[in-house]
Amino acid sequence: MPESRKRPGHHYQEPADIPARQRVKGKIIWALFFGVFGFLISYFAAGTNYPVLVVATLVAGIIGYFIGQRMAKKVKK
Repeated sequence: MPESRKRPGHHYQEPADIPARQRVKGKIIWALFFGVFGFLISYFAAGTNYPVLVVATLVAGIIGYFIGQRMAKKVKK
C-alpha cells in the first residue's frame, strides 16, 4: 500500500465564496450582454454588412466573457 494515501488533503484549496454555477452563469451573461451591444453598435455603424456584424459580435462576446471571468476572480479575492 502506498504511503500517499495517508497524506492529508491539499491545504491551499479554499472553498469558493461564489458557487461554480453562478460564476459560469456570470461569464455567459456578460458575454451575451456585450455580444448584443456589439451587434447593435456595428449594425448602426455598418448597416447590413454581414461580415462586419459577425466579427463585431464575436469580438464583443469574447471581451464580455473575459470581463465576466475577471469579475469572478476579483470577487473570489
